[in-house]
Amino acid sequence: MAKYQIFTDSSSDLTPELRKQHNLEYFYFGLVVDGVEYRADLDWKDYSPEEFYGWLKQGKKVKTTQVSLEEVLKRVRPYFEKGIDVIYLACSCKLTGSMNLFMLAREQLLEEFPDRKMIGVETLTSSMALGILAMDAAKKQQEGLSIEELEQWVLERRYFYNFFATVDTLSYLRASGRIKSTAAFFGNIIGVKPIFISARDGNNLTIEKVKGTKASLNAIFEGAKNAMTPDTDIIYVGQGDCMERALGLKQRIEEELKVKCEIIPIGPIVGTSCGPGIIATFLRGQEVTLQ
Repeated sequence: MAKYQIFTDSSSDLTPELRKQHNLEYFYFGLVVDGVEYRADLDWKDYSPEEFYGWLKQGKKVKTTQVSLEEVLKRVRPYFEKGIDVIYLACSCKLTGSMNLFMLAREQLLEEFPDRKMIGVETLTSSMALGILAMDAAKKQQEGLSIEELEQWVLERRYFYNFFATVDTLSYLRASGRIKSTAAFFGNIIGVKPIFISARDGNNLTIEKVKGTKASLNAIFEGAKNAMTPDTDIIYVGQGDCMERALGLKQRIEEELKVKCEIIPIGPIVGTSCGPGIIATFLRGQEVTLQ
C-alpha cells in the first residue's frame, strides 16, 4: 500500500466502523451550541444524536465552524514526523472555506517538512456522498495508487457520487444561508418539501418540489433508482431523527432495487444546516451533470 494518509472532514458523516475499516481520518469542524463550543464529532462522544437533534428542536442557537488552522497543523504534523504524506478529500468549497485553512496549514508545514507531500482535493459534495468517495479512494490506495495518482483519480471520479435529500422544514436551510427566506416561508406554509442534490459545481441544487412526506420519500427513492449503474453495490440512507422513515426506505431499496442498503446517522454539520427530519439516499452511480 502506498504510504500516505487519507483525511476527510466532519461533513463526510462516516461512522467509526467505516472509518476504521478503510483507515480514514477526518478533520473536525466546530459546533457552537448557545455559546458552548464542541467538536463536530462523528463518534458522538460529547453528545448523542438524540441530544444534538433535541437541541435543534428546542430552539437552541446552534451553528457550525469550519476546520481550523490549528486542527490541521495538530493532526498532520505527527504523520509528517513519521514520514507519511497526507491527502485531504474536502467538502465542497461552495459549502465551507475549510480548504483555505488546509492550504494555509500546508504552507507552514511544508516549510518545516520540505520533503513531505500535502495535497487537498475539493470533492464538490458532502455528507455520505463524500463518505463513499473517501472509502473508494481508500480502496484505490490499497491497490497501489500513489498520492498523485489518487488525486487525479478523485478529480476524475468525484462527479459520480450522488445524493437525493429532503427535509421536514426549510427553516434550518434558511437560517444556515442555504436557501432564500421567501422560499423557506413559502415551503413551510403549504407543506412543500424540496428534493435537492449536490450539483456538478458543488452547490446544493433543488431539482423538484413535492407535497408531503410520502411523496418526498418516493422522490429520493426514485432519484437513487434512476442514478444506479452496474457499479452501484450499496445505497446508504442517511437520517436525522427520523429512523422509522429510514427503516421503511431501507426495506424498499432492498426489496425493489435488490441492492445492499445501510442506514447512517446524519452528523452535526449537515444536521445543523438541514434540521431534524433530514433524510437522504447516497450512492456511487451515474455522472452528475446538473449545475
